[in-house]
Amino acid sequence: MKRREFLGYSALGALLLSTAGTMGYALSRQHPHGVPPASLAALPKGGQPLQPLPRIVNLSESAGRFRSVLTPAPHSVPLSDELEARLWLYNGKVAPLIEVREGDELDITLINELEQETTLHWHGVPVPQAHDGAPWDAVAPGESRQYRYAFPSGSAGLHWFHPHPHEGTARQVAHGLAGALLVRPAEDALPAGVEEHLLVISDLRLRANGEVAPHTAEDWMNGREGELLLVNGQREPRLDVAPGSTLRLRLINACAGRYLRLRLDDHELILIGTDGGPIERPQPLEELLLTPGERADLLVRVSERAEGHFQLASHPYERGWMGDRPPHLDDVAPLLAIHTLDSAVQAPIALPERLGRVEPLGEPAVQRRVELTEVMPGHDDHGAGHGDPHAGHGDPHAGHGDPHAGHGDPHAGHGSGSHHGTHGPGHGADHAMDQAAERPEVDFLINGRAFAMDEILFEGKVGEVEEWEVFNNSHMDHPFHVHGTHFQVIATRDAEGEWQQAPWLAWKDTVNLAPYQRLKLRMVFREPGDWLFHCHIIEHEELGMMATIRVS
Repeated sequence: MKRREFLGYSALGALLLSTAGTMGYALSRQHPHGVPPASLAALPKGGQPLQPLPRIVNLSESAGRFRSVLTPAPHSVPLSDELEARLWLYNGKVAPLIEVREGDELDITLINELEQETTLHWHGVPVPQAHDGAPWDAVAPGESRQYRYAFPSGSAGLHWFHPHPHEGTARQVAHGLAGALLVRPAEDALPAGVEEHLLVISDLRLRANGEVAPHTAEDWMNGREGELLLVNGQREPRLDVAPGSTLRLRLINACAGRYLRLRLDDHELILIGTDGGPIERPQPLEELLLTPGERADLLVRVSERAEGHFQLASHPYERGWMGDRPPHLDDVAPLLAIHTLDSAVQAPIALPERLGRVEPLGEPAVQRRVELTEVMPGHDDHGAGHGDPHAGHGDPHAGHGDPHAGHGDPHAGHGSGSHHGTHGPGHGADHAMDQAAERPEVDFLINGRAFAMDEILFEGKVGEVEEWEVFNNSHMDHPFHVHGTHFQVIATRDAEGEWQQAPWLAWKDTVNLAPYQRLKLRMVFREPGDWLFHCHIIEHEELGMMATIRVS
Protein backbone atom coordinates (compact mmCIF):
# COMPACT_ATOMS: atom_id res chain seq x y z
CA MET A 1 0.00 0.00 0.00
CA LYS A 2 1.32 3.42 -0.93
CA ARG A 3 1.40 6.03 1.81
CA ARG A 4 -0.98 8.41 0.03
CA GLU A 5 -3.54 5.59 -0.18
CA PHE A 6 -3.13 4.84 3.50
CA LEU A 7 -3.66 8.46 4.50
CA GLY A 8 -7.11 8.28 2.99
CA TYR A 9 -8.06 5.78 5.68
CA SER A 10 -6.27 7.30 8.65
CA ALA A 11 -7.17 10.36 10.68
CA LEU A 12 -3.72 11.88 10.54
CA GLY A 13 -4.30 15.04 12.54
CA ALA A 14 -1.91 14.87 15.46
CA LEU A 15 -3.18 14.92 19.00
CA LEU A 16 -2.05 18.37 19.97
CA LEU A 17 0.39 18.61 22.79
CA SER A 18 -1.37 21.81 23.72
CA THR A 19 -4.79 23.31 23.54
CA ALA A 20 -5.55 26.73 24.94
CA GLY A 21 -1.92 27.34 25.78
CA THR A 22 -1.23 24.12 27.67
CA MET A 23 2.41 24.18 26.60
CA GLY A 24 2.91 27.65 25.19
CA TYR A 25 6.29 28.91 26.35
CA ALA A 26 9.60 30.50 25.44
CA LEU A 27 12.63 28.23 25.51
CA SER A 28 16.24 29.21 25.96
CA ARG A 29 18.51 27.99 23.19
CA GLN A 30 21.54 28.59 25.38
CA HIS A 31 20.46 26.50 28.35
CA PRO A 32 22.31 23.14 28.36
CA HIS A 33 19.09 21.25 29.04
CA GLY A 34 17.03 23.25 26.52
CA VAL A 35 14.54 24.66 29.04
CA PRO A 36 15.77 26.78 31.97
CA PRO A 37 13.91 26.08 35.22
CA ALA A 38 12.72 29.71 35.43
CA SER A 39 10.98 29.37 32.06
CA LEU A 40 9.34 26.10 33.08
CA ALA A 41 7.93 27.68 36.22
CA ALA A 42 6.44 30.45 34.11
CA LEU A 43 4.69 28.10 31.70
CA PRO A 44 0.90 28.19 31.63
CA LYS A 45 -0.36 25.29 33.71
CA GLY A 46 -2.42 22.43 32.34
CA GLY A 47 -5.98 21.86 33.36
CA GLN A 48 -7.34 20.74 30.01
CA PRO A 49 -9.55 17.61 30.08
CA LEU A 50 -7.61 14.37 29.75
CA GLN A 51 -7.73 13.21 26.13
CA PRO A 52 -7.91 9.52 25.18
CA LEU A 53 -5.03 8.12 23.18
CA PRO A 54 -5.45 8.64 19.42
CA ARG A 55 -6.18 5.32 17.71
CA ILE A 56 -4.45 3.64 14.82
CA VAL A 57 -7.20 2.84 12.33
CA ASN A 58 -7.96 -0.81 11.60
CA LEU A 59 -8.06 -1.19 7.81
CA SER A 60 -9.25 -4.79 7.92
CA GLU A 61 -12.89 -5.69 7.40
CA SER A 62 -12.36 -9.22 8.76
CA ALA A 63 -13.30 -10.06 12.31
CA GLY A 64 -10.34 -11.02 14.47
CA ARG A 65 -7.78 -9.23 12.33
CA PHE A 66 -6.14 -5.84 12.85
CA ARG A 67 -4.37 -4.61 9.71
CA SER A 68 -2.78 -1.20 9.37
CA VAL A 69 0.33 0.77 8.46
CA LEU A 70 2.70 2.60 10.79
CA THR A 71 4.72 5.37 9.21
CA PRO A 72 7.37 6.99 11.40
CA ALA A 73 8.10 10.41 9.95
CA PRO A 74 8.86 14.01 10.97
CA HIS A 75 5.82 16.07 11.96
CA SER A 76 5.27 19.55 13.34
CA VAL A 77 2.86 19.72 16.27
CA PRO A 78 1.48 23.14 17.32
CA LEU A 79 2.42 24.23 20.82
CA SER A 80 1.06 27.76 20.54
CA ASP A 81 0.18 30.30 17.86
CA GLU A 82 3.87 31.02 17.39
CA LEU A 83 5.62 27.72 18.05
CA GLU A 84 5.60 24.15 16.74
CA ALA A 85 7.37 21.12 18.13
CA ARG A 86 9.31 19.21 15.48
CA LEU A 87 8.81 15.59 16.46
CA TRP A 88 9.00 12.14 14.87
CA LEU A 89 5.68 10.34 15.18
CA TYR A 90 3.86 7.23 14.02
CA ASN A 91 1.16 8.35 11.57
CA GLY A 92 1.42 11.90 12.89
CA LYS A 93 -0.04 10.88 16.26
CA VAL A 94 1.39 11.45 19.73
CA ALA A 95 1.33 8.13 21.65
CA PRO A 96 -1.09 6.27 19.34
CA LEU A 97 -3.05 3.21 20.47
CA ILE A 98 -3.55 -0.16 18.82
CA GLU A 99 -6.31 -2.18 20.50
CA VAL A 100 -6.91 -5.89 19.86
CA ARG A 101 -8.23 -8.95 21.69
CA GLU A 102 -6.73 -12.31 22.59
CA GLY A 103 -6.95 -14.54 19.52
CA ASP A 104 -6.72 -11.62 17.07
CA GLU A 105 -4.09 -11.41 14.36
CA LEU A 106 -2.03 -8.24 14.06
CA ASP A 107 -0.77 -7.33 10.60
CA ILE A 108 1.27 -4.11 10.60
CA THR A 109 3.38 -2.77 7.76
CA LEU A 110 6.10 -0.33 8.79
CA ILE A 111 6.99 2.27 6.15
CA ASN A 112 10.12 4.12 7.21
CA GLU A 113 9.95 7.82 6.27
CA LEU A 114 12.81 8.81 8.57
CA GLU A 115 16.30 9.60 7.32
CA GLN A 116 17.74 6.76 9.38
CA GLU A 117 17.00 3.09 9.88
CA THR A 118 14.43 2.02 12.42
CA THR A 119 12.50 -1.00 13.70
CA LEU A 120 9.24 -1.74 15.54
CA HIS A 121 9.87 -3.52 18.84
CA TRP A 122 6.70 -4.95 20.39
CA HIS A 123 7.63 -4.56 24.05
CA GLY A 124 6.11 -7.27 26.23
CA VAL A 125 4.37 -9.14 23.40
CA PRO A 126 4.99 -12.89 22.82
CA VAL A 127 6.01 -12.62 19.16
CA PRO A 128 8.16 -14.90 17.01
CA GLN A 129 11.75 -13.66 16.95
CA ALA A 130 11.56 -12.49 13.33
CA HIS A 131 8.84 -10.00 14.36
CA ASP A 132 10.46 -8.70 17.55
CA GLY A 133 11.93 -5.60 15.88
CA ALA A 134 15.47 -6.29 17.07
CA PRO A 135 18.32 -4.08 15.79
CA TRP A 136 19.59 -6.70 13.33
CA ASP A 137 16.23 -6.49 11.52
CA ALA A 138 16.43 -2.74 10.88
CA VAL A 139 14.36 -1.11 8.12
CA ALA A 140 16.33 1.31 5.96
CA PRO A 141 14.98 4.78 5.04
CA GLY A 142 12.30 4.48 2.38
CA GLU A 143 11.90 0.73 2.91
CA SER A 144 9.10 -1.25 4.57
CA ARG A 145 8.66 -4.39 6.67
CA GLN A 146 5.65 -6.46 7.70
CA TYR A 147 5.05 -7.56 11.29
CA ARG A 148 2.42 -10.26 11.56
CA TYR A 149 1.45 -12.51 14.44
CA ALA A 150 -1.50 -13.68 16.55
CA PHE A 151 -2.15 -13.07 20.24
CA PRO A 152 -2.45 -16.37 22.12
CA SER A 153 -4.61 -16.97 25.16
CA GLY A 154 -2.99 -15.41 28.21
CA SER A 155 -1.39 -12.51 26.33
CA ALA A 156 -3.91 -9.90 27.50
CA GLY A 157 -2.37 -6.82 29.05
CA LEU A 158 -1.05 -3.36 28.33
CA HIS A 159 2.03 -3.49 26.14
CA TRP A 160 3.69 -0.91 23.93
CA PHE A 161 5.83 -0.43 20.83
CA HIS A 162 8.88 1.69 20.15
CA PRO A 163 11.94 1.72 17.84
CA HIS A 164 14.97 -0.45 18.58
CA PRO A 165 17.66 0.21 15.93
CA HIS A 166 21.35 -0.23 16.71
CA GLU A 167 22.82 3.04 18.08
CA GLY A 168 19.73 5.00 17.04
CA THR A 169 17.11 4.14 19.65
CA ALA A 170 17.90 7.00 22.05
CA ARG A 171 17.51 9.66 19.39
CA GLN A 172 14.26 8.25 18.04
CA VAL A 173 12.67 7.87 21.47
CA ALA A 174 13.73 11.43 22.35
CA HIS A 175 11.85 12.63 19.26
CA GLY A 176 8.58 11.04 20.42
CA LEU A 177 8.35 7.64 18.73
CA ALA A 178 6.25 5.35 20.95
CA GLY A 179 2.76 3.88 21.04
CA ALA A 180 0.51 1.72 23.21
CA LEU A 181 -0.74 -1.79 22.44
CA LEU A 182 -3.73 -2.93 24.48
CA VAL A 183 -4.67 -6.61 24.31
CA ARG A 184 -8.11 -7.25 25.79
CA PRO A 185 -8.86 -10.62 27.41
CA ALA A 186 -11.60 -12.91 26.14
CA GLU A 187 -13.36 -12.18 29.44
CA ASP A 188 -12.44 -9.38 31.83
CA ALA A 189 -12.38 -10.32 35.52
CA LEU A 190 -13.29 -6.78 36.59
CA PRO A 191 -16.98 -6.00 37.08
CA ALA A 192 -18.85 -3.40 35.09
CA GLY A 193 -18.80 0.14 36.38
CA VAL A 194 -15.02 0.57 36.54
CA GLU A 195 -13.97 3.66 34.55
CA GLU A 196 -10.81 2.91 32.55
CA HIS A 197 -8.12 5.35 31.42
CA LEU A 198 -4.89 4.56 29.55
CA LEU A 199 -2.02 6.87 30.53
CA VAL A 200 1.17 7.00 28.47
CA ILE A 201 3.75 9.05 30.37
CA SER A 202 6.60 10.56 28.35
CA ASP A 203 8.88 13.57 28.50
CA LEU A 204 10.38 16.05 26.06
CA ARG A 205 13.20 18.55 25.90
CA LEU A 206 12.95 21.18 23.16
CA ARG A 207 15.01 24.05 21.85
CA ALA A 208 13.56 27.54 21.52
CA ASN A 209 12.68 26.88 17.86
CA GLY A 210 10.73 23.72 18.70
CA GLU A 211 13.43 21.23 17.68
CA VAL A 212 14.23 18.36 20.01
CA ALA A 213 17.35 19.30 21.93
CA PRO A 214 20.41 17.09 21.42
CA HIS A 215 21.66 14.72 24.08
CA THR A 216 24.01 16.08 26.72
CA ALA A 217 26.82 14.13 28.38
CA GLU A 218 24.57 13.85 31.47
CA ASP A 219 21.84 12.33 29.30
CA TRP A 220 24.17 9.59 28.13
CA MET A 221 25.46 8.85 31.62
CA ASN A 222 22.13 8.89 33.43
CA GLY A 223 19.39 8.42 30.88
CA ARG A 224 17.65 11.40 29.34
CA GLU A 225 14.98 13.23 31.34
CA GLY A 226 13.06 15.87 29.44
CA GLU A 227 11.75 18.80 31.46
CA LEU A 228 8.30 18.64 29.86
CA LEU A 229 6.50 15.73 31.49
CA LEU A 230 3.46 14.64 29.47
CA VAL A 231 0.45 12.38 29.94
CA ASN A 232 -1.08 11.28 26.63
CA GLY A 233 0.80 14.19 25.05
CA GLN A 234 -0.69 16.73 27.46
CA ARG A 235 0.83 18.74 30.28
CA GLU A 236 -0.97 18.21 33.60
CA PRO A 237 -4.41 17.27 32.22
CA ARG A 238 -7.54 17.11 34.37
CA LEU A 239 -9.94 14.23 34.97
CA ASP A 240 -13.42 15.04 36.31
CA VAL A 241 -15.22 12.14 38.01
CA ALA A 242 -18.16 11.53 40.30
CA PRO A 243 -17.30 11.17 44.00
CA GLY A 244 -16.65 7.57 44.96
CA SER A 245 -15.86 6.50 41.38
CA THR A 246 -13.70 3.44 40.90
CA LEU A 247 -11.00 4.23 38.35
CA ARG A 248 -8.78 1.83 36.47
CA LEU A 249 -5.58 3.66 35.59
CA ARG A 250 -3.39 1.71 33.15
CA LEU A 251 0.04 3.30 32.88
CA ILE A 252 3.07 3.02 30.61
CA ASN A 253 6.38 4.64 31.51
CA ALA A 254 7.54 5.53 27.99
CA CYS A 255 10.36 7.80 29.19
CA ALA A 256 13.94 7.05 28.21
CA GLY A 257 15.40 7.46 31.70
CA ARG A 258 12.89 9.04 34.08
CA TYR A 259 11.72 7.05 37.09
CA LEU A 260 8.14 7.65 38.25
CA ARG A 261 7.53 7.38 41.99
CA LEU A 262 3.76 7.65 41.88
CA ARG A 263 1.47 8.84 44.63
CA LEU A 264 -2.12 10.09 44.58
CA ASP A 265 -3.03 12.62 47.27
CA ASP A 266 -5.08 11.07 50.10
CA HIS A 267 -5.63 7.84 48.19
CA GLU A 268 -4.45 4.25 48.25
CA LEU A 269 -3.33 2.67 44.99
CA ILE A 270 -4.40 -0.92 44.35
CA LEU A 271 -2.18 -2.85 41.96
CA ILE A 272 -4.13 -5.39 39.90
CA GLY A 273 -1.73 -6.02 37.00
CA THR A 274 1.87 -5.71 35.85
CA ASP A 275 3.77 -5.99 32.56
CA GLY A 276 2.43 -9.43 31.73
CA GLY A 277 -1.20 -8.90 32.70
CA PRO A 278 -3.34 -9.47 35.82
CA ILE A 279 -1.88 -10.58 39.13
CA GLU A 280 -3.79 -13.06 41.28
CA ARG A 281 -4.96 -10.78 44.08
CA PRO A 282 -5.13 -6.99 44.50
CA GLN A 283 -2.13 -5.47 46.26
CA PRO A 284 -2.70 -2.18 48.15
CA LEU A 285 0.14 0.33 47.84
CA GLU A 286 0.88 3.76 49.26
CA GLU A 287 3.07 4.48 46.25
CA LEU A 288 4.34 2.77 43.11
CA LEU A 289 7.76 2.99 41.48
CA LEU A 290 7.32 2.71 37.70
CA THR A 291 10.64 2.54 35.86
CA PRO A 292 11.30 3.08 32.13
CA GLY A 293 9.55 0.37 30.10
CA GLU A 294 7.30 -0.86 32.92
CA ARG A 295 3.52 -0.92 32.93
CA ALA A 296 1.09 -0.98 35.82
CA ASP A 297 -2.64 -1.63 36.11
CA LEU A 298 -4.09 0.27 39.09
CA LEU A 299 -7.47 0.66 40.74
CA VAL A 300 -8.36 3.73 42.75
CA ARG A 301 -11.62 4.40 44.55
CA VAL A 302 -11.84 8.17 44.48
CA SER A 303 -12.80 10.13 47.58
CA GLU A 304 -16.50 10.52 48.29
CA ARG A 305 -15.92 14.23 48.94
CA ALA A 306 -17.57 16.47 46.35
CA GLU A 307 -15.48 19.11 44.62
CA GLY A 308 -12.23 17.55 45.82
CA HIS A 309 -8.91 18.11 44.09
CA PHE A 310 -6.29 15.34 44.10
CA GLN A 311 -2.96 15.17 42.29
CA LEU A 312 -1.37 12.08 40.79
CA ALA A 313 2.29 13.04 40.82
CA SER A 314 5.80 11.64 40.57
CA HIS A 315 7.86 12.27 43.69
CA PRO A 316 11.65 12.56 43.89
CA TYR A 317 13.54 9.30 43.66
CA GLU A 318 17.29 8.96 44.07
CA ARG A 319 18.57 6.63 41.35
CA GLY A 320 22.26 7.58 41.42
CA TRP A 321 22.94 10.65 39.27
CA MET A 322 26.30 11.34 37.59
CA GLY A 323 27.40 14.84 36.55
CA ASP A 324 25.44 18.09 36.82
CA ARG A 325 22.19 17.49 38.66
CA PRO A 326 19.12 19.12 37.07
CA PRO A 327 16.87 20.94 39.57
CA HIS A 328 13.74 19.02 38.56
CA LEU A 329 15.08 15.83 40.17
CA ASP A 330 14.19 17.25 43.58
CA ASP A 331 10.72 18.49 42.61
CA VAL A 332 7.32 16.84 42.81
CA ALA A 333 6.18 16.48 39.19
CA PRO A 334 2.38 16.73 38.71
CA LEU A 335 0.95 14.28 36.17
CA LEU A 336 -2.85 14.20 36.39
CA ALA A 337 -5.32 16.29 38.41
CA ILE A 338 -8.41 14.36 39.54
CA HIS A 339 -11.40 16.51 40.42
CA THR A 340 -14.58 15.19 42.04
CA LEU A 341 -17.83 16.72 40.86
CA ASP A 342 -20.69 18.01 42.97
CA SER A 343 -22.80 14.96 42.23
CA ALA A 344 -24.11 11.74 43.72
CA VAL A 345 -21.58 9.42 45.35
CA GLN A 346 -20.87 6.24 43.41
CA ALA A 347 -21.17 2.99 45.35
CA PRO A 348 -18.05 0.88 45.94
CA ILE A 349 -17.40 -1.90 43.43
CA ALA A 350 -16.67 -5.37 44.80
CA LEU A 351 -13.65 -7.04 43.27
CA PRO A 352 -13.45 -10.77 42.61
CA GLU A 353 -11.34 -12.73 45.07
CA ARG A 354 -9.00 -13.76 42.25
CA LEU A 355 -8.12 -11.53 39.31
CA GLY A 356 -6.02 -13.99 37.32
CA ARG A 357 -3.79 -17.01 37.62
CA VAL A 358 0.02 -16.80 37.86
CA GLU A 359 1.30 -20.37 37.94
CA PRO A 360 4.76 -20.60 39.53
CA LEU A 361 7.47 -21.93 37.25
CA GLY A 362 9.10 -25.15 38.35
CA GLU A 363 12.66 -25.83 39.40
CA PRO A 364 15.19 -24.49 36.88
CA ALA A 365 17.10 -26.68 34.45
CA VAL A 366 19.58 -23.85 33.87
CA GLN A 367 21.07 -21.27 36.21
CA ARG A 368 22.85 -18.16 34.99
CA ARG A 369 24.49 -15.09 36.47
CA VAL A 370 24.09 -11.66 34.93
CA GLU A 371 26.13 -8.75 36.24
CA LEU A 372 25.43 -5.11 35.40
CA THR A 373 28.31 -2.65 35.74
CA GLU A 374 29.38 0.76 34.54
CA VAL A 375 33.02 1.72 34.13
CA MET A 376 34.46 5.23 33.78
CA PRO A 377 38.18 6.04 33.35
CA GLY A 378 39.60 6.79 36.78
CA HIS A 379 36.46 5.45 38.48
CA ASP A 380 36.90 1.70 38.20
CA ASP A 381 35.33 1.23 41.63
CA HIS A 382 31.86 1.61 40.11
CA GLY A 383 31.91 -2.05 39.18
CA ALA A 384 33.86 -3.62 42.02
CA GLY A 385 34.28 -3.88 45.72
CA HIS A 386 30.69 -4.51 46.81
CA GLY A 387 28.88 -7.67 47.81
CA ASP A 388 30.12 -11.11 46.78
CA PRO A 389 33.46 -10.57 45.00
CA HIS A 390 32.90 -13.69 42.92
CA ALA A 391 29.34 -13.00 41.81
CA GLY A 392 28.86 -12.66 38.10
CA HIS A 393 32.26 -14.12 37.18
CA GLY A 394 31.36 -17.79 36.87
CA ASP A 395 30.62 -19.57 33.63
CA PRO A 396 27.99 -17.41 31.91
CA HIS A 397 26.94 -20.42 29.82
CA ALA A 398 26.14 -22.69 32.73
CA GLY A 399 24.09 -25.50 31.24
CA HIS A 400 24.57 -24.73 27.54
CA GLY A 401 26.66 -23.29 24.81
CA ASP A 402 30.18 -22.38 23.78
CA PRO A 403 32.19 -21.65 26.92
CA HIS A 404 34.22 -19.07 25.02
CA ALA A 405 31.35 -17.07 23.54
CA GLY A 406 30.98 -13.55 24.91
CA HIS A 407 34.56 -13.23 26.21
CA GLY A 408 37.63 -11.39 25.03
CA ASP A 409 37.99 -7.67 24.31
CA PRO A 410 35.22 -5.97 26.27
CA HIS A 411 34.86 -3.38 23.51
CA ALA A 412 34.96 -5.72 20.53
CA GLY A 413 32.15 -5.17 18.08
CA HIS A 414 30.48 -2.46 20.14
CA GLY A 415 32.60 0.27 18.64
CA SER A 416 33.85 2.30 21.56
CA GLY A 417 34.41 5.03 19.04
CA SER A 418 30.72 5.76 19.50
CA HIS A 419 31.76 7.48 22.70
CA HIS A 420 33.78 9.89 20.60
CA GLY A 421 31.10 11.11 18.26
CA THR A 422 31.01 8.37 15.60
CA HIS A 423 27.74 6.56 14.97
CA GLY A 424 26.27 3.56 13.28
CA PRO A 425 24.78 3.47 9.77
CA GLY A 426 21.47 4.85 8.65
CA HIS A 427 21.57 8.30 10.23
CA GLY A 428 20.40 11.40 8.37
CA ALA A 429 22.49 14.37 7.32
CA ASP A 430 21.44 16.29 10.42
CA HIS A 431 22.78 13.62 12.74
CA ALA A 432 26.07 15.31 13.60
CA MET A 433 24.27 18.53 14.48
CA ASP A 434 21.58 16.78 16.53
CA GLN A 435 24.13 14.73 18.44
CA ALA A 436 26.45 17.68 19.08
CA ALA A 437 27.48 16.54 22.56
CA GLU A 438 30.08 13.78 22.49
CA ARG A 439 29.15 10.63 24.28
CA PRO A 440 31.06 10.42 27.55
CA GLU A 441 33.87 8.01 28.30
CA VAL A 442 31.70 5.48 30.09
CA ASP A 443 30.93 1.85 29.38
CA PHE A 444 27.73 0.18 30.57
CA LEU A 445 28.38 -3.55 30.57
CA ILE A 446 26.76 -6.95 31.06
CA ASN A 447 29.13 -9.60 32.42
CA GLY A 448 32.02 -7.27 31.64
CA ARG A 449 31.12 -6.84 27.98
CA ALA A 450 29.55 -4.13 25.86
CA PHE A 451 26.90 -5.17 23.34
CA ALA A 452 28.00 -6.37 19.93
CA MET A 453 25.55 -7.22 17.15
CA ASP A 454 27.31 -10.46 16.23
CA GLU A 455 27.93 -11.88 19.71
CA ILE A 456 25.92 -14.41 21.71
CA LEU A 457 26.42 -14.33 25.47
CA PHE A 458 24.20 -17.28 26.46
CA GLU A 459 22.66 -20.26 24.69
CA GLY A 460 19.43 -21.88 25.84
CA LYS A 461 16.68 -24.26 24.79
CA VAL A 462 13.00 -23.74 24.09
CA GLY A 463 10.77 -24.81 26.97
CA GLU A 464 13.44 -25.05 29.68
CA VAL A 465 12.98 -23.20 32.96
CA GLU A 466 15.91 -20.85 33.52
CA GLU A 467 16.84 -19.05 36.72
CA TRP A 468 18.89 -15.88 36.34
CA GLU A 469 20.59 -14.22 39.28
CA VAL A 470 20.90 -10.61 38.15
CA PHE A 471 23.37 -8.50 40.15
CA ASN A 472 23.46 -4.72 39.82
CA ASN A 473 27.13 -4.19 40.70
CA SER A 474 26.95 -0.43 40.26
CA HIS A 475 26.10 2.75 42.13
CA MET A 476 22.93 3.57 40.15
CA ASP A 477 19.55 1.94 39.46
CA HIS A 478 19.01 -0.08 36.28
CA PRO A 479 15.65 -1.37 34.96
CA PHE A 480 16.33 -4.82 33.49
CA HIS A 481 14.28 -5.93 30.44
CA VAL A 482 14.14 -9.30 28.67
CA HIS A 483 12.77 -9.78 25.14
CA GLY A 484 10.81 -12.81 24.01
CA THR A 485 9.33 -13.89 27.33
CA HIS A 486 8.05 -12.83 30.73
CA PHE A 487 9.69 -13.77 34.01
CA GLN A 488 8.77 -14.17 37.66
CA VAL A 489 10.76 -12.46 40.40
CA ILE A 490 11.42 -15.30 42.84
CA ALA A 491 13.64 -13.63 45.44
CA THR A 492 15.47 -10.38 46.18
CA ARG A 493 18.61 -9.53 48.09
CA ASP A 494 19.58 -5.98 48.95
CA ALA A 495 23.19 -4.83 49.13
CA GLU A 496 23.87 -5.89 52.72
CA GLY A 497 20.86 -8.11 53.32
CA GLU A 498 19.80 -11.73 53.05
CA TRP A 499 17.71 -13.35 50.33
CA GLN A 500 13.98 -12.66 50.73
CA GLN A 501 11.36 -14.68 48.90
CA ALA A 502 8.91 -12.72 46.79
CA PRO A 503 5.61 -12.36 48.71
CA TRP A 504 3.53 -12.84 45.56
CA LEU A 505 4.14 -13.64 41.91
CA ALA A 506 3.58 -11.58 38.78
CA TRP A 507 4.56 -11.83 35.14
CA LYS A 508 7.14 -9.15 34.36
CA ASP A 509 9.37 -8.24 31.44
CA THR A 510 11.02 -5.21 33.08
CA VAL A 511 12.15 -4.94 36.71
CA ASN A 512 14.27 -2.45 38.61
CA LEU A 513 17.51 -3.24 40.41
CA ALA A 514 18.73 -0.77 43.01
CA PRO A 515 22.50 -0.38 43.49
CA TYR A 516 24.15 -3.66 44.54
CA GLN A 517 20.79 -5.43 44.63
CA ARG A 518 20.33 -8.99 43.35
CA LEU A 519 17.21 -10.60 41.94
CA LYS A 520 16.41 -14.20 41.09
CA LEU A 521 14.28 -14.36 37.96
CA ARG A 522 12.70 -17.48 36.47
CA MET A 523 11.62 -17.62 32.84
CA VAL A 524 10.90 -19.93 29.92
CA PHE A 525 11.55 -19.03 26.30
CA ARG A 526 8.73 -20.49 24.17
CA GLU A 527 10.09 -19.31 20.80
CA PRO A 528 13.51 -20.02 19.27
CA GLY A 529 15.77 -17.22 18.12
CA ASP A 530 18.15 -14.55 19.32
CA TRP A 531 16.62 -12.56 22.20
CA LEU A 532 17.98 -9.39 23.75
CA PHE A 533 18.19 -8.51 27.43
CA HIS A 534 19.29 -5.07 28.55
CA CYS A 535 18.92 -2.06 30.78
CA HIS A 536 15.82 -0.13 29.70
CA ILE A 537 17.39 3.23 30.37
CA ILE A 538 17.70 3.78 26.63
CA GLU A 539 21.06 5.54 26.75
CA HIS A 540 22.62 2.79 28.90
CA GLU A 541 21.37 0.18 26.46
CA GLU A 542 22.89 2.13 23.59
CA LEU A 543 26.23 2.55 25.40
CA GLY A 544 26.58 -1.21 25.79
CA MET A 545 24.39 -2.60 28.61
CA MET A 546 22.72 -5.17 26.37
CA ALA A 547 23.39 -8.80 25.42
CA THR A 548 21.87 -11.69 23.48
CA ILE A 549 20.70 -15.19 24.38
CA ARG A 550 20.31 -17.68 21.51
CA VAL A 551 17.44 -20.10 22.10
CA SER A 552 17.13 -23.23 19.96
